[in-house]
Amino acid sequence: MKSLMVLACAFALPGVAVAADHGPVFSYATPVNSQRELSFDTGIFGRSGSQGTQLSTGSGFGYGITPHITVNAFLPAMFGSGALPESRIVPGSEWSAGASWRFQHSVTSVGKRIESTASLGLVVPGPQQESGVLANLHRAPGVAATLATGFASRSQYAWVGGGYTRFAEASHDRRPDTISWSGVYGYRPARLRRGYDKWDYRGFAELTGEHTGNVRTTGAILPASSTTTLWLGPSVLAIFKNIAISGGVQAPLLRDASESIYGREHVRFAINFSYLKYSAH
Repeated sequence: MKSLMVLACAFALPGVAVAADHGPVFSYATPVNSQRELSFDTGIFGRSGSQGTQLSTGSGFGYGITPHITVNAFLPAMFGSGALPESRIVPGSEWSAGASWRFQHSVTSVGKRIESTASLGLVVPGPQQESGVLANLHRAPGVAATLATGFASRSQYAWVGGGYTRFAEASHDRRPDTISWSGVYGYRPARLRRGYDKWDYRGFAELTGEHTGNVRTTGAILPASSTTTLWLGPSVLAIFKNIAISGGVQAPLLRDASESIYGREHVRFAINFSYLKYSAH
């Protein structure tokens, strides 16, 4: 009962943010902070297309309430004008906060484990307007939920995950619902598998996809405003003691989006810095 009450209080906090400090930079993964551990993330996410480039930078914070529950917040700022479609894989201008619960943690052998993590929270409009067709909409909060499961060992990693975000209506406008998904494989070569006092490296191949519904403006559906995209690319994670640096780039495999509304998105990229303050316990 005590655990259920803690979980309920954590989920009552606003929003969800996906931290990149333990794994891939674009995809959903299962790691959470241990009890009383504090994490900090900052980085730059970019999207470039035929109508311009959009950059998002911000700070993320996470705190482990229990060994399997982390509360977190993400406060981004956006620069540039890309007139790009809605995305939950790459952050925009929305602020978010919430909780992640690792509800499965099975150690199969030394250094090997199977995990599953669920997140739930609230996404709220930030102080900056979006660009393109989304800039003309009245904005309202939304609810975001994600689920990821995977396998991790000293040398190999594999995760699959998905998420769903739905926004409320404001003055007959509504941002599109978004369904997102990802699959990632990671490898840590033996020669780069070093001790705590040396840089440790691992690489990932990340496959992500998103489907957004139609944009609703002044009570009517904007024709041809739904999108479906699929992205693939490499990323690298380097860890030294309690510091992590990750970066990656993705190119499109599938782009089903109206070029007259959104242009043509060419590339996505990210660089992220993380700091994890270990608990004395």
